Amino acid sequence: MAVLVQTLVVQEGKVLLGRWKPGSGAFAGRVTALLGAATDPGVSPEAAAVSTAAALGGSLKMTRLRRRGLFGFQELDSSHESAQALGEQYMEHQMLYRLQASEHFQLAPSDRFEPIGWFGQGEIPFDEMPEDDKIWYDRVLFRDHLLRGSFKFRGTALLEHDLEEVSPAQGLCQTDPVGEALPSGEEEAPLLISNPSCSKSRALQEALDAAGVKYRDRFYLQAPLSLSELETLSSRLEVREGSAAGALCRDTGLVEASAEEHILEAVADNAELLQRPVLVKGRRAALGRPSPEDAMRLL
Repeated sequence: MAVLVQTLVVQEGKVLLGRWKPGSGAFAGRVTALLGAATDPGVSPEAAAVSTAAALGGSLKMTRLRRRGLFGFQELDSSHESAQALGEQYMEHQMLYRLQASEHFQLAPSDRFEPIGWFGQGEIPFDEMPEDDKIWYDRVLFRDHLLRGSFKFRGTALLEHDLEEVSPAQGLCQTDPVGEALPSGEEEAPLLISNPSCSKSRALQEALDAAGVKYRDRFYLQAPLSLSELETLSSRLEVREGSAAGALCRDTGLVEASAEEHILEAVADNAELLQRPVLVKGRRAALGRPSPEDAMRLL
Protein backbone atom coordinates (compact mmCIF):
# COMPACT_ATOMS: atom_id res chain seq x y z
CA MET A 1 0.00 0.00 0.00
CA ALA A 2 1.32 3.43 -0.92
CA VAL A 3 2.11 5.81 1.95
CA LEU A 4 2.03 9.55 1.22
CA VAL A 5 3.23 12.35 3.46
CA GLN A 6 1.82 15.88 3.22
CA THR A 7 3.61 18.62 5.15
CA LEU A 8 1.82 21.83 6.06
CA VAL A 9 4.54 24.46 6.50
CA VAL A 10 3.06 27.37 8.46
CA GLN A 11 4.43 30.82 9.21
CA GLU A 12 2.51 33.55 11.01
CA GLY A 13 -0.77 31.72 10.51
CA LYS A 14 -0.32 31.08 6.78
CA VAL A 15 0.34 27.77 5.03
CA LEU A 16 2.55 27.32 1.97
CA LEU A 17 0.74 25.73 -0.99
CA GLY A 18 1.67 24.78 -4.54
CA ARG A 19 0.08 23.53 -7.74
CA TRP A 20 0.82 20.24 -9.47
CA LYS A 21 1.62 20.72 -13.15
CA PRO A 22 -0.18 18.91 -16.01
CA GLY A 23 1.07 15.38 -16.44
CA SER A 24 2.40 15.19 -12.88
CA GLY A 25 0.22 12.24 -11.86
CA ALA A 26 -2.61 11.76 -9.39
CA PHE A 27 -2.83 15.42 -8.30
CA ALA A 28 -2.20 17.12 -11.66
CA GLY A 29 -3.78 20.57 -11.82
CA ARG A 30 -4.65 20.63 -8.13
CA VAL A 31 -3.26 22.54 -5.18
CA THR A 32 -1.73 20.86 -2.12
CA ALA A 33 0.89 21.48 0.53
CA LEU A 34 4.24 19.64 0.23
CA LEU A 35 3.24 16.16 -0.81
CA GLY A 36 5.53 13.20 -1.33
CA ALA A 37 5.75 9.48 -0.78
CA ALA A 38 7.48 7.29 1.80
CA THR A 39 8.77 5.11 -1.00
CA ASP A 40 10.93 2.67 0.94
CA PRO A 41 9.61 0.31 3.63
CA GLY A 42 10.53 1.54 7.08
CA VAL A 43 10.96 5.20 6.06
CA SER A 44 9.37 7.39 8.72
CA PRO A 45 6.93 10.12 7.70
CA GLU A 46 9.35 12.64 9.21
CA ALA A 47 12.16 11.46 6.93
CA ALA A 48 9.86 11.46 3.90
CA ALA A 49 8.76 15.04 4.66
CA VAL A 50 12.37 16.22 4.87
CA SER A 51 13.22 14.51 1.55
CA THR A 52 10.21 16.03 -0.22
CA ALA A 53 11.17 19.54 0.88
CA ALA A 54 14.84 19.00 0.00
CA ALA A 55 13.90 17.97 -3.54
CA LEU A 56 12.39 21.45 -3.94
CA GLY A 57 15.30 23.26 -2.33
CA GLY A 58 13.68 23.63 1.08
CA SER A 59 15.16 22.63 4.42
CA LEU A 60 13.03 21.14 7.19
CA LYS A 61 14.38 19.99 10.53
CA MET A 62 13.10 16.51 11.26
CA THR A 63 12.85 17.17 15.00
CA ARG A 64 10.30 19.97 14.47
CA LEU A 65 7.81 17.96 12.42
CA ARG A 66 4.57 17.09 14.20
CA ARG A 67 2.19 14.34 13.11
CA ARG A 68 -1.33 15.74 13.01
CA GLY A 69 -3.30 13.31 10.86
CA LEU A 70 -3.31 9.78 9.51
CA PHE A 71 -5.92 9.04 6.85
CA GLY A 72 -6.86 6.05 4.74
CA PHE A 73 -8.07 6.69 1.18
CA GLN A 74 -10.08 4.45 -1.11
CA GLU A 75 -10.61 5.11 -4.83
CA LEU A 76 -13.64 3.24 -6.21
CA ASP A 77 -12.86 4.04 -9.85
CA SER A 78 -9.97 1.73 -10.67
CA SER A 79 -9.49 3.46 -14.03
CA HIS A 80 -8.98 6.91 -12.48
CA GLU A 81 -5.49 8.39 -12.62
CA SER A 82 -5.15 8.43 -8.83
CA ALA A 83 -5.89 4.70 -8.64
CA GLN A 84 -3.42 4.04 -11.43
CA ALA A 85 -0.71 6.08 -9.70
CA LEU A 86 -1.32 5.24 -6.04
CA GLY A 87 -3.46 2.10 -6.02
CA GLU A 88 -7.10 1.80 -5.05
CA GLN A 89 -6.17 2.20 -1.38
CA TYR A 90 -3.41 4.27 0.19
CA MET A 91 -2.47 5.99 3.44
CA GLU A 92 -1.52 9.62 3.97
CA HIS A 93 0.25 11.24 6.92
CA GLN A 94 -0.42 14.91 7.63
CA MET A 95 2.56 16.70 9.16
CA LEU A 96 2.71 20.21 10.64
CA TYR A 97 5.85 22.35 10.61
CA ARG A 98 5.70 25.78 12.24
CA LEU A 99 8.29 28.39 11.23
CA GLN A 100 9.34 31.26 13.45
CA ALA A 101 8.51 34.72 12.05
CA SER A 102 12.21 35.40 11.43
CA GLU A 103 12.90 32.14 9.56
CA HIS A 104 13.32 32.15 5.79
CA PHE A 105 11.78 29.26 3.86
CA GLN A 106 11.51 29.14 0.11
CA LEU A 107 10.90 26.41 -2.43
CA ALA A 108 11.97 26.28 -6.06
CA PRO A 109 9.54 25.08 -8.74
CA SER A 110 10.15 21.66 -10.25
CA ASP A 111 8.94 20.03 -13.45
CA ARG A 112 5.99 18.65 -11.45
CA PHE A 113 5.16 21.14 -8.68
CA GLU A 114 5.19 24.94 -8.40
CA PRO A 115 4.76 26.89 -5.13
CA ILE A 116 2.00 29.51 -5.45
CA GLY A 117 2.15 31.31 -2.10
CA TRP A 118 1.13 31.53 1.53
CA PHE A 119 -2.54 31.36 2.54
CA GLY A 120 -4.23 32.26 5.82
CA GLN A 121 -7.55 31.19 7.29
CA GLY A 122 -10.33 32.05 4.86
CA GLU A 123 -7.87 32.35 1.94
CA ILE A 124 -7.11 28.68 1.26
CA PRO A 125 -8.34 27.75 -2.28
CA PHE A 126 -10.26 24.61 -1.34
CA ASP A 127 -12.11 24.61 -4.69
CA GLU A 128 -8.77 23.85 -6.37
CA MET A 129 -7.68 21.20 -3.86
CA PRO A 130 -8.53 17.54 -3.18
CA GLU A 131 -12.05 17.54 -1.76
CA ASP A 132 -11.05 16.04 1.59
CA ASP A 133 -8.81 19.01 2.43
CA LYS A 134 -11.69 21.36 3.23
CA ILE A 135 -12.84 18.92 5.91
CA TRP A 136 -9.64 18.73 7.94
CA TYR A 137 -7.19 21.51 6.95
CA ASP A 138 -8.55 24.21 9.27
CA ARG A 139 -8.76 21.78 12.19
CA VAL A 140 -5.07 20.90 11.87
CA LEU A 141 -3.82 24.37 10.96
CA PHE A 142 -5.79 26.58 13.28
CA ARG A 143 -7.05 24.29 16.07
CA ASP A 144 -4.04 21.94 16.31
CA HIS A 145 -6.25 18.84 16.31
CA LEU A 146 -4.87 15.32 15.97
CA LEU A 147 -7.08 13.48 13.49
CA ARG A 148 -7.53 9.97 12.17
CA GLY A 149 -10.00 8.95 9.51
CA SER A 150 -10.90 7.57 6.12
CA PHE A 151 -12.10 9.05 2.84
CA LYS A 152 -13.82 7.28 -0.04
CA PHE A 153 -13.61 8.78 -3.54
CA ARG A 154 -14.90 8.08 -7.01
CA GLY A 155 -12.54 10.02 -9.21
CA THR A 156 -12.24 13.50 -7.70
CA ALA A 157 -15.65 13.30 -6.00
CA LEU A 158 -15.67 12.59 -2.27
CA LEU A 159 -18.45 10.10 -1.51
CA GLU A 160 -18.11 9.63 2.23
CA HIS A 161 -15.71 10.11 5.10
CA ASP A 162 -15.20 9.25 8.73
CA LEU A 163 -13.05 11.53 10.88
CA GLU A 164 -12.27 11.43 14.58
CA GLU A 165 -10.17 13.56 16.88
CA VAL A 166 -7.42 11.66 18.67
CA SER A 167 -6.48 12.59 22.22
CA PRO A 168 -2.91 13.78 22.87
CA ALA A 169 -2.33 10.80 25.17
CA GLN A 170 -3.37 8.39 22.43
CA GLY A 171 -1.36 10.14 19.75
CA LEU A 172 -0.84 8.92 16.21
CA CYS A 173 2.43 7.01 16.56
CA GLN A 174 0.87 3.63 17.32
CA THR A 175 -1.30 3.87 14.20
CA ASP A 176 1.71 4.46 11.96
CA PRO A 177 2.44 1.34 9.88
CA VAL A 178 6.07 2.32 9.28
CA GLY A 179 7.08 3.97 12.55
CA GLU A 180 7.96 3.03 16.10
CA ALA A 181 4.95 2.51 18.36
CA LEU A 182 4.28 3.38 21.96
CA PRO A 183 1.98 0.90 23.77
CA SER A 184 -1.65 1.82 23.20
CA GLY A 185 -3.50 -0.75 25.33
CA GLU A 186 -3.27 -2.09 28.87
CA GLU A 187 -2.95 -5.63 27.51
CA GLU A 188 0.34 -4.83 25.78
CA ALA A 189 3.67 -5.48 27.45
CA PRO A 190 5.07 -2.35 29.14
CA LEU A 191 7.74 -0.40 27.29
CA LEU A 192 10.95 0.52 29.12
CA ILE A 193 12.64 3.55 27.59
CA SER A 194 16.14 3.46 28.99
CA ASN A 195 19.89 3.78 28.66
CA PRO A 196 21.79 0.62 29.73
CA SER A 197 24.73 2.70 30.97
CA CYS A 198 22.47 4.63 33.37
CA SER A 199 22.29 3.30 36.94
CA LYS A 200 18.64 4.37 37.32
CA SER A 201 17.78 2.48 34.13
CA ARG A 202 19.54 -0.65 35.37
CA ALA A 203 17.79 -0.40 38.73
CA LEU A 204 14.35 -0.29 37.12
CA GLN A 205 15.27 -3.13 34.77
CA GLU A 206 16.34 -5.24 37.75
CA ALA A 207 13.10 -4.43 39.58
CA LEU A 208 11.03 -5.47 36.56
CA ASP A 209 13.02 -8.70 36.19
CA ALA A 210 12.69 -9.50 39.90
CA ALA A 211 8.92 -9.02 39.68
CA GLY A 212 8.71 -11.32 36.65
CA VAL A 213 7.35 -8.56 34.42
CA LYS A 214 7.63 -9.13 30.69
CA TYR A 215 8.46 -5.85 28.99
CA ARG A 216 9.88 -4.37 25.82
CA ASP A 217 13.11 -2.37 25.72
CA ARG A 218 13.79 0.76 23.76
CA PHE A 219 17.30 2.14 24.12
CA TYR A 220 16.58 5.73 23.23
CA LEU A 221 20.15 6.66 22.25
CA GLN A 222 20.04 3.98 19.54
CA ALA A 223 16.36 4.57 18.66
CA PRO A 224 15.56 8.21 19.53
CA LEU A 225 11.97 9.22 20.04
CA SER A 226 10.39 11.41 17.39
CA LEU A 227 8.84 14.73 18.38
CA SER A 228 5.36 13.23 18.00
CA GLU A 229 6.31 10.29 20.22
CA LEU A 230 7.63 12.72 22.82
CA GLU A 231 4.36 14.70 22.65
CA THR A 232 2.40 11.50 23.24
CA LEU A 233 4.74 10.43 26.02
CA SER A 234 4.49 13.78 27.82
CA SER A 235 0.68 13.58 27.65
CA ARG A 236 0.83 10.18 29.37
CA LEU A 237 3.49 11.04 31.93
CA GLU A 238 2.31 11.34 35.51
CA VAL A 239 4.15 14.09 37.38
CA ARG A 240 3.71 15.44 40.91
CA GLU A 241 4.81 18.98 40.11
CA GLY A 242 5.86 21.06 37.13
CA SER A 243 5.15 20.16 33.52
CA ALA A 244 5.44 16.73 31.96
CA ALA A 245 7.62 18.14 29.17
CA GLY A 246 9.94 19.61 31.79
CA ALA A 247 10.11 16.31 33.66
CA LEU A 248 11.29 14.57 30.48
CA CYS A 249 14.27 16.90 30.04
CA ARG A 250 17.51 16.63 32.03
CA ASP A 251 18.59 20.22 31.33
CA THR A 252 17.02 22.27 34.12
CA GLY A 253 18.23 25.54 32.61
CA LEU A 254 16.49 24.75 29.34
CA VAL A 255 13.32 23.76 31.19
CA GLU A 256 13.24 27.01 33.15
CA ALA A 257 13.81 29.16 30.06
CA SER A 258 11.66 27.43 27.45
CA ALA A 259 8.04 26.74 26.54
CA GLU A 260 6.92 23.10 26.60
CA GLU A 261 6.92 22.69 22.82
CA HIS A 262 10.50 24.00 22.61
CA ILE A 263 11.61 21.66 25.40
CA LEU A 264 10.31 18.66 23.48
CA GLU A 265 11.90 19.91 20.26
CA ALA A 266 15.25 20.12 22.06
CA VAL A 267 14.90 16.57 23.42
CA ALA A 268 13.93 15.29 19.97
CA ASP A 269 17.02 17.01 18.57
CA ASN A 270 19.34 15.64 21.25
CA ALA A 271 18.33 12.28 22.74
CA GLU A 272 20.89 12.67 25.53
CA LEU A 273 18.60 15.30 27.09
CA LEU A 274 15.86 12.72 27.74
CA GLN A 275 15.35 11.99 31.41
CA ARG A 276 15.52 8.25 32.11
CA PRO A 277 14.25 5.71 32.63
CA VAL A 278 10.60 5.95 31.57
CA LEU A 279 8.12 3.09 31.88
CA VAL A 280 5.04 3.16 29.65
CA LYS A 281 2.01 1.00 30.44
CA GLY A 282 -1.01 1.55 28.24
CA ARG A 283 -1.74 5.27 28.21
CA ARG A 284 0.15 5.95 31.42
CA ALA A 285 3.84 6.64 31.89
CA ALA A 286 6.13 7.31 34.84
CA LEU A 287 9.78 8.07 35.47
CA GLY A 288 11.77 5.42 37.33
CA ARG A 289 13.41 7.97 39.58
CA PRO A 290 14.30 8.79 42.23
CA SER A 291 13.54 5.07 42.79
CA PRO A 292 12.25 2.20 40.61
CA GLU A 293 9.06 2.13 42.71
CA ASP A 294 8.04 5.45 41.15
CA ALA A 295 7.55 3.61 37.86
CA MET A 296 6.57 0.17 39.20
CA ARG A 297 3.32 1.63 40.58
CA LEU A 298 1.96 1.60 37.01
CA LEU A 299 1.87 -2.21 37.02
